Amino acid sequence: MQQPTFFFYDLETSGLDPRQHRIMQFAGQRTTLDLEPVGEPVNVLVSLSEDILPDPYAIKVTGITPQKTREEGYSEADFLKLLHDQVLTPNTTIIGFNSIRFDDEFMRYTLYRNFYDPYEWQWKEDRSRWDMLDAIRMTRALRPDGIEWPVDAEGNATNRLELITKANDIDHFAAHDAMSDVHALIAVAKLVKEKQPKLFDYLFGIRGKHKVAELVNLDNPQPFVYSSGRYPKDFLHTTVAYPIAPGSTPGSVLVYDLRHDPTDWASTTTDDLKKIRFAKWEDRKKPDFKALPVKELATNKAPAVAPLGVLDAAAQERIGLDIPTAQKHLGKLLSTDLADRMREVFERGGFAKHPDVDGQLYESFIPKGDAIKMSAVRAADRHGLLGFDPGFNDERLGDLLLRYKARNFPQSLTGDERTQWEEIRGQRLQKDMPAFTKGLAQLASSTKDEKTQFLLQELQLWAESIVPFD
Repeated sequence: MQQPTFFFYDLETSGLDPRQHRIMQFAGQRTTLDLEPVGEPVNVLVSLSEDILPDPYAIKVTGITPQKTREEGYSEADFLKLLHDQVLTPNTTIIGFNSIRFDDEFMRYTLYRNFYDPYEWQWKEDRSRWDMLDAIRMTRALRPDGIEWPVDAEGNATNRLELITKANDIDHFAAHDAMSDVHALIAVAKLVKEKQPKLFDYLFGIRGKHKVAELVNLDNPQPFVYSSGRYPKDFLHTTVAYPIAPGSTPGSVLVYDLRHDPTDWASTTTDDLKKIRFAKWEDRKKPDFKALPVKELATNKAPAVAPLGVLDAAAQERIGLDIPTAQKHLGKLLSTDLADRMREVFERGGFAKHPDVDGQLYESFIPKGDAIKMSAVRAADRHGLLGFDPGFNDERLGDLLLRYKARNFPQSLTGDERTQWEEIRGQRLQKDMPAFTKGLAQLASSTKDEKTQFLLQELQLWAESIVPFD
């Protein structure tokens, strides 16, 4: 059996929304479990298709132009073949920095659009995933000794990768270049493993959903320590939580933040609780807004959780919460009906279907009967795809096939398909053009450096070359 390894990876993308934007750079390095490099790094560009207008702010950060990806990049179909050949080997744990909430989502949507199962890359053949961001948050909160921890310009604790590397004299020559970020992340992981080996090994060992469910469960609920970006940075993103009800999706659990006195919420009506949960972003930023003391913990997202016993006196002081207070709030919580009402508040309602098939990944699971047909699409070249219709049961796949051919094998399009594609492409570009031109204008007026001006000119030329209207 192949020896277990880590594969650290990072993406640079054309924007923040995986339904709309695309991977432009993929970089990664395999290591042993002792974090020693194995083999050569992977560092490739992915060609941007001619229906995508990138977010100008994303291009300013990464410096990667659409033209560069077209000149040097793989098509998405070829990139995913490389990924499965070189990266997704058995017994690999795939690791990133905030990857579960960002990079992994881009990977899933890319796989979905290109006729791969969007989930099995992270579990099949003994693969797994882990995210160093929450592990680093918990290390800072519970066992910070031996590591220099940065603060931002206002003196607030921050866990930005480029600031952690700077504080600890780690070479990070080009932040927001995917390969540089990968090397920096491996160095930071080494630092944590060296200075706090027990916590590192513990968090690695509990990354799987079954292990998490042993600690966070409703059959024998117990308070536990939880680090998450949803908790305030003033308390190092860490609290003591308690499982109260099943979440809205399989494998998720609603947990109550025992930092908060439940009597402050017991008299709030269920309707008001729902209003708070679904409050708009602008309302959440108001000084008097109070977020719900309940969040949904997904056991399959490698949360940073630990038994209450790890919370020593120094850690209690760092996170601003002592165990007696948490236990007092737990006693009050158990005497209320908040658990039942929060379960109602978090019930999964009917979500509007995304209007574009590219963004419909989570509408439903792909039928098992379509798996062989999907593999036939992946195996076909441009000649095999000409006029190819495998008769998918899932209507999304039928719609995606035209786009797959147009983006990866345009020579396989028939005349009618090319007409359809140009209509789809035109509608998409027309919808995205206002935000694109607004971003260009804002950057042009606010940033005068030569590099940014060059990137803006390249983006303007890109738009002129692909947009089929004035």
